[in-house]
Amino acid sequence: MSNQSEGLDLSSLDTVTDEEKNTHLMHVWSWRGPLYDLYVNSLMLDYADPAFNKLHRAAADQFGRPDPVNILLLGTQNVASYMMLGWETGIFNQFNLQRRNGLSREEIMELVMFTQLYAGMRGLGHVYRAVGDFLPAFGPPPKAPAFAPGWAPDPDAFKSGLDLSTREMTGADRENLAGWYERTIGYLPNSIAFGMKYHPEFVKVNRAKWEVAIKTLPKQFAPHLMIRLNMMSGNAQGLREAVLLSKSWGISRLHVVKSITSSAFYFTAFEGLYVAERAVDDILEAWA
Repeated sequence: MSNQSEGLDLSSLDTVTDEEKNTHLMHVWSWRGPLYDLYVNSLMLDYADPAFNKLHRAAADQFGRPDPVNILLLGTQNVASYMMLGWETGIFNQFNLQRRNGLSREEIMELVMFTQLYAGMRGLGHVYRAVGDFLPAFGPPPKAPAFAPGWAPDPDAFKSGLDLSTREMTGADRENLAGWYERTIGYLPNSIAFGMKYHPEFVKVNRAKWEVAIKTLPKQFAPHLMIRLNMMSGNAQGLREAVLLSKSWGISRLHVVKSITSSAFYFTAFEGLYVAERAVDDILEAWA
């Protein structure tokens, strides 16, 4: 591993000096964001075993800082995670971080609205309590975002051909929706087949929400968030669908793997990889 990371000497795991502690804390305070990053690192530096703290930093380097693409990918998934958990401090922190990383208020809110499909009105309530009072004054980002290579907006990619002039699930709607799934992931998920069998009107309107949630962000953010959300819920079939859509829409195998393992690192520990192994090992094994 690299000898230095944000002021910490990773070549010496058994000790941490006051100079290392102070340098590291000044580094995370250097962008003058919310105090969260400062106080959680203070807690580890002051009370964890030095090796634990430094190994955490070494592992975190794989998913976030210093690579700008990693930073953006991890942070956008964290927006969804904190909405699901109802952690308003984290939501507030991520709004500030994603603005600093180049996302506009409108783009961050697209992440929020996509996650609302999973977190419901409860998730939106947490977002409002975290950031609602200052959103009207939320300024433009200071730089352009570092999207992964090949990532680009494509709102038409979400469209399955639903006829929104009627709430009824028509025969053409059924064919078009099934066709969209067969073209993008290779099969019609049982969840959609079940919904169309028993409550087709719900499937139609909820799918229509899914199709309009992300318009200005790259389309790849949809399956990117789906990976994290299904890792957190332990939904193997949902994770498989997310990874297949990721592959279809041009997300790299490396970024899919990192999305899975970062979820384990920050939210599920190794046990979360049971779900991933069951859901997508064959896909990753055959992925050139």
